[in-house]
Amino acid sequence: MSILLVLVLYLQASSQVARPAPVDDLETCPAVPNEANAERDWEDFEFSTDKPGSPMWYADLGCYRRAAEASRECLTRGPLLGVRESAISHLHMARYLAFAGDEAGAALALGGARRSDQRTAAEIALDWNAYVEGLYGFLVKDRGLLDARLETLRTSPNEGDRYNGRNLSWLSRCFERTYMEAQTDAACAVEPGPAR
Repeated sequence: MSILLVLVLYLQASSQVARPAPVDDLETCPAVPNEANAERDWEDFEFSTDKPGSPMWYADLGCYRRAAEASRECLTRGPLLGVRESAISHLHMARYLAFAGDEAGAALALGGARRSDQRTAAEIALDWNAYVEGLYGFLVKDRGLLDARLETLRTSPNEGDRYNGRNLSWLSRCFERTYMEAQTDAACAVEPGPAR
């Protein structure tokens, strides 16, 4: 399994991890180098955490709005992407916006995250669209949509889907909370005990 595929699965499902609090400080969150980013290779731009200007670099600083801005600018100014790359970039942009507290903007960004193409043989078997739609259900507070997609992923024979289902279960468990809280509060990750 390629490193990129492992990273994509990890990032889309992202278990509860410590995330920096959102900051909108220009000193901490320098301007996005749009022209330089547009020249970068997509994988380097999308997944680099150590090169200034990439979305993940900004997110690691707590600069989620800048991370989303970097994604948006690269989607509009950078090289044209294939369906797969565009969907991944849109999903990441939506998550950055959600971490920043802009859940309405995140829901809009998810519109570009669904995929019309079929997976290549090299990709992890995932029901990508079910995950995207479940995340959308959380962001727009449509519990029926979230829980229906959660059930689809929970009952999938693919480990990648069950992994993403665990992420949606955290969102379902903390449905009334913010995306940041649902992704970082350990109480949202605790699986309920057996029914008595």
